[in-house]
Amino acid sequence: MFRKTIRITESVYQIRAIGARVTVLAQGAELMLVDAGLLGSSHAIAQGLAELGRSPSQIQQVVITHAHPDHSGGLAELVAGTDAAVAAHGQEADIIEGIVPAPNPLRWKVVGPVSWSVLSRLMGNPVPVVHRVEDGEPLTCQTDVRVVHLPGHTPGSIGLHLPQERVVIVGDALQYKLGRKLYPPAPGVTQHADEALRSLVKLLDIDFDTICFSHFPAMRNQPRKALEKLLKRHMN
Repeated sequence: MFRKTIRITESVYQIRAIGARVTVLAQGAELMLVDAGLLGSSHAIAQGLAELGRSPSQIQQVVITHAHPDHSGGLAELVAGTDAAVAAHGQEADIIEGIVPAPNPLRWKVVGPVSWSVLSRLMGNPVPVVHRVEDGEPLTCQTDVRVVHLPGHTPGSIGLHLPQERVVIVGDALQYKLGRKLYPPAPGVTQHADEALRSLVKLLDIDFDTICFSHFPAMRNQPRKALEKLLKRHMN
């Protein structure tokens, strides 16, 4: 049987949703989810939680790493009928709440505008953001969770550091592909590539031995060393 959940640690899992992986922090009775997948992902997320013996009603908080549709499009349907609070960086919150229109993330001059006219329909309905988080801020959870602001992919892109688990969740701030190497965020959907690289330097100041991504398997094999090599390749 194909399982939707992937175990990262004893209390950290990822669920294969539509368009992205959703990370679950499952300590105690309450859950924190990181990202919500594309519009239509709520069923896959509910299936993944059921595999863990959990349900959407236990979601206390959903943290959005950034407001691209493959991360926030499924948010409204995910939190509907629950008491889950939404958290996001202040620079992403107005997009999630529908106060400002979502900017086109596609950097291709010719096909970008045409493609975005279709993809923008996957943004989902606006959702109130209860917590507008900043760099270094602790989040309410049954384990220690710290916000890491990683601007560049989008202005308000964030990661999360779980010191007790020695895990860092980076959203789309890094890629892990092609021979299992780290790469900067995808240039075709990254707003400021140079800033994205510079922001990665702060990850070297925190303690981790696992990186969780939104579109790739977790990296467990010397991720800090791999990050140092990436920065040396691209910043020198």
